[in-house]
Amino acid sequence: MTRREARSAGGGPGAPSVMLALAFLAVACAYPLILLFAQSVFPNVLGGDWSGFLAPYRRLIATPDLAQMLGNSLAWAGATTLVSWLFGIPCGFILARCDLPGKGFARLTMLAPVMTPPYIAALSYITILQPGGFGDALVGVPEFVREWFFSFHGVTLVMALASFGYVALGIEAALLRLPNRLEDAALQLGATRARLWRAVLIPLLLPAILNTGLLVFLDALSNFGVPAVLGTRANLALLPAEIYNLLTSWPIDLPAATALSTLLCVFALVSMQVSARLTRKGIAAGGRAAGTRLIPLTAPRAVLAWLWIGGLFVLSTLLPFAAMIAMSFVERWADGAPVWTARHYAALFAPGSGGRAALFTSLGLAVAAATICAGAGGFIAYVAARAAPAARRAIEALAVLPRALPKIVMAVGLILAWNAPWVHVQVYGTVWMLLLAYVVCYISDALAYAGSALRRMNARLEIAAAQLGAGRAAVFSRVVAPQLGPALAAAWLTTFIVCVRELVCSLLLLPPGVETTATFIFNQFEQGELAAAMAMATVTIGATTVVLLALQQTPLFKSKETA
Repeated sequence: MTRREARSAGGGPGAPSVMLALAFLAVACAYPLILLFAQSVFPNVLGGDWSGFLAPYRRLIATPDLAQMLGNSLAWAGATTLVSWLFGIPCGFILARCDLPGKGFARLTMLAPVMTPPYIAALSYITILQPGGFGDALVGVPEFVREWFFSFHGVTLVMALASFGYVALGIEAALLRLPNRLEDAALQLGATRARLWRAVLIPLLLPAILNTGLLVFLDALSNFGVPAVLGTRANLALLPAEIYNLLTSWPIDLPAATALSTLLCVFALVSMQVSARLTRKGIAAGGRAAGTRLIPLTAPRAVLAWLWIGGLFVLSTLLPFAAMIAMSFVERWADGAPVWTARHYAALFAPGSGGRAALFTSLGLAVAAATICAGAGGFIAYVAARAAPAARRAIEALAVLPRALPKIVMAVGLILAWNAPWVHVQVYGTVWMLLLAYVVCYISDALAYAGSALRRMNARLEIAAAQLGAGRAAVFSRVVAPQLGPALAAAWLTTFIVCVRELVCSLLLLPPGVETTATFIFNQFEQGELAAAMAMATVTIGATTVVLLALQQTPLFKSKETA
């Protein structure tokens, strides 16, 4: 049954629901970006002055370091993408095509770095490779290795180790939708393995390869944590860190920050359009293809596969986590060896401590943001799925913005939107501003989860309920919401985890005297208190992992697994 039939039968959303969804997305997503663009073109527009047309851009063009900074950012994002392909494509092939013992654990090793904030991995590697760090204490780090790491190459490696999981899982999903018959035919016609890859697999996988590469490229281009933590030590000027400096260093240069943010926004929107085209050209989703067969691995090949996957797991997860935990127990260094203590944890949990307040602030904001995102995202996704085509396209166009745009761009737009002279509600400068930012930036996860579930949902149950006299609200609450439960639970958990560890919005939008776990970690690092920073990082990752494991045992997640 079509959406039109569902609406005519009374099972779809009404006009007020459509208008409410559009109004929410317009105020939350479009309004800040419109002000961002206007401020970058007319630097005094918020004061009602339309003079100075394009002055921020003209000033940026005249800045000698702009070309180098843009070149650094594009080169770094491109290099991160290439290294992520190098790491991730073989992993995706092994997961999808090879009969590897322990494949479930291998897949988890791809998820671990994706769920770990890159800035924490960067901090961990600093503790290993800095002069007098763990590397020197254990084996001694050659100076050329240290120089290589604290450079463009090391910054690229850290970001690629945090990103290759996207590539691996994307390539695995694409290969699972490809039947083996194409490869069998090529081999029967005498193709070598090298030619099979060159002539068959790579052309078929090209949309997935390019699409995952675009995601990694955009993530690297807009990432703030790694450039701020490691890029400064490598003397590598990058766009997000420069935007942050313009907004936080005196004198504050808001027009230049908005102009740079607009440039990032343009890069993101172009990448989003390219990604959408590649997705449409890719293989249609539909689970594992009929006829897919796993390649049996001999013992030596299985060992090689595990050496590749295991080596990446060590570099991306085990080594950074071990350094993070070890550093959190370091009191000081004496004669090149660490002196151990647990006082950093005691200080974190001491009554009235800043660390304890930061932890509870983050947990409270994350719970609230995840709950709002799951509820509002489920409703908006339902309205979009059942609305008329024109309304659906408008909702989808607005909803994709938070997913595609860099978080620092959204944060700058929100500063303008809620600090404007015509806004008389005191939101900016309070902790509610950060809650708003979390909802705006991360509601896209709930929209994606709920939209995917709704596409698999049959509208006949809604129509039957409407024909039996249920109103639209009752249809949504009693028919749609229970079926969306598993998807919204996954969206809640994802949003909770990213909000607990969120850095850039927290740094830009938190009021004075308030900290989150991420700002506590960043500020302790800036003050040279690396052990205290790593103690908070350990507690944060441990807490979110406990929540993840606990919620996966609930009925909602178990019903998702058996669906």
